[in-house]
Amino acid sequence: MKSATKTKKFEYYALGFSQRNAKDAPAFILFHAPASELIEWADVDRLEPENPTGAQRPLRDLKVKKVAKFLDADPRNTIPTAIVVALDGKSVSFNAKESDDNRGKHGKLVLTMTGDVKPGLIIDGQHRAFGVAKHSATLHLNIVAFIDDDDAERAFQFVVINNSASRVSRDHIRALNLSFDKDELNSRLVQSAGVTLGMKDSKYEDYQYVDSLPPFKGMLNWPTNKNGYIAPNAIESALAETRDRATLLGIEDLERDFFLAIWSRIKNQFQAAWHEHTPERPSHLLQKVTIIVLTIYVLDSLEAAQRMSDQPLDFANERTFETGVDRVLKRIPLDFWTVEWQQKELDTSQGRTVLLDALKTIDSNSRYNRPWYDRVSLVDPGDLAGQYDRKVKKKKIVKKAAKKRGS
Repeated sequence: MKSATKTKKFEYYALGFSQRNAKDAPAFILFHAPASELIEWADVDRLEPENPTGAQRPLRDLKVKKVAKFLDADPRNTIPTAIVVALDGKSVSFNAKESDDNRGKHGKLVLTMTGDVKPGLIIDGQHRAFGVAKHSATLHLNIVAFIDDDDAERAFQFVVINNSASRVSRDHIRALNLSFDKDELNSRLVQSAGVTLGMKDSKYEDYQYVDSLPPFKGMLNWPTNKNGYIAPNAIESALAETRDRATLLGIEDLERDFFLAIWSRIKNQFQAAWHEHTPERPSHLLQKVTIIVLTIYVLDSLEAAQRMSDQPLDFANERTFETGVDRVLKRIPLDFWTVEWQQKELDTSQGRTVLLDALKTIDSNSRYNRPWYDRVSLVDPGDLAGQYDRKVKKKKIVKKAAKKRGS
């Protein structure tokens, strides 16, 4: 006996109105719903090769995390911007009462989900929806819905909404006669969204954003930070390199988060070297030259992978990103960062070339099963001889024992 198809209903109090009096203009329904419910009954019609009528761009993990990070940063942070959703007329019931002044309707909106068929499609705001859900599934979102089954109307709304967005100019903000504590508000804006009111230049924004988030949180060498040891201009230069490659890597508007994500993977890979360089505990990993050059090395490697791929690689996708970065990092031994380097002053154009060449040589050695330090000018093999001789001898002993057992 065939089982009955399950149905599930979602009820909300809503406002309805028509923005235009034209016959074919869609009417709007305004309401709010928990992020988890929105994702449950609304699909995302993404533009992909197998779905040419999809309106949305692919979901990008970095953007989702950025929204969640914004909400995590401060309990006062909210997202007033509405999610735009298209509703299937056959699955919608809006039992509404006309207002006395004929300005709109208000009443109960019921959405019916039959089986796995979702009655809604997110036209704009997928990253906000998934980002809010990542922060808190019960947090409510404002929703503006229209009832329309036309693919062309959905695509039209998407293009208009996304092409109309623009950043408020700094001059405009400076001209506003507002009463606020500039330092306090700037601090909150930088920590939450990576922007300021325009009172400071872009370098200030970069420094504050990077210094307020992992993996560099509280580590920049400010005059006011006695525990900081990372040169701020190293961050500036590394971010400039990231921005230069943003278009090639498809990470426009995500440069800061992409840079931080790269260095989070680096920290994860070389945790034992993630500390200040001292004579007692040497580590070159967080020195200025390394932050710049290792960023360049990873970016160039991702760019090369992009060129070699028949299909575009979406580095804003978490799995694609982590796979690409980890593949580059795993060939670099931890010892490279902790052994003494033969050349001391590397914070020059020539010194950066030396370090970049060393990383390329190490990569080649790994691929062809040579000792990682072979032909690496920065390293004296004598400093490693005892350590690696012990490993080689151990392997030989194991091989001899295996031969004896086999004879």
